[in-house]
Amino acid sequence: MARYYAEQALGMLETVGMVPALEACDKMLKAAEVELISYENVGSTLVTMFIKGDVAAVKSSIKAGAEAAEAIGKLTATDVIPRPIKPIGDVVSIYDVDTQCDEEIANGNVGRTEALGMIETFGIVYAIEAADAMCKAADVELIGFENTASGYISVLTEGDVGACKTAVEAGIKAVENLGTEVYSSVVIARPHEGLKKITSQYDMEKLLPYGIG
Repeated sequence: MARYYAEQALGMLETVGMVPALEACDKMLKAAEVELISYENVGSTLVTMFIKGDVAAVKSSIKAGAEAAEAIGKLTATDVIPRPIKPIGDVVSIYDVDTQCDEEIANGNVGRTEALGMIETFGIVYAIEAADAMCKAADVELIGFENTASGYISVLTEGDVGACKTAVEAGIKAVENLGTEVYSSVVIARPHEGLKKITSQYDMEKLLPYGIG
């Protein structure tokens, strides 16, 4: 993790659910020279992203992220603090990201992902149905599950852009066939490598105590 000492402006963005937060994070990292310093699954479905950079870059980044989040889900709050007090750096640094992945990115050892296809549902039954349909419909790999509490479950898949689009469409249809709707969905083409700091924490190999067999 890039320890935050409140030495730069702090940007914060909060959404309902993980999928809008990941979409926002990708857009923020692509929009300006900012760095993801941490994120937090707050509970009650709220997910918060923390970034740092110079004031102008952070403002531009947060604006791009807010627009992206609102396009596919619910944005609950954004804020930019130009000169936070030092204890704020300590608070923000509590919410760790994947330290090993952080080092791999710095060393250029993280491979480029073509696309991420994600669906968020209310309840595990719908999430499992979506995951099954997604992987059967296209050549995508199920790379993770995320529980943001209060029943919201995110399904993360990886593949090329076309495959991810097909998979997400199939997942949405499968959930609708069960009589409900997905909360949010998105396909992120060429996701920013910094996103791996978050998604790597929900790899199936890490979630299963005995690994994938």
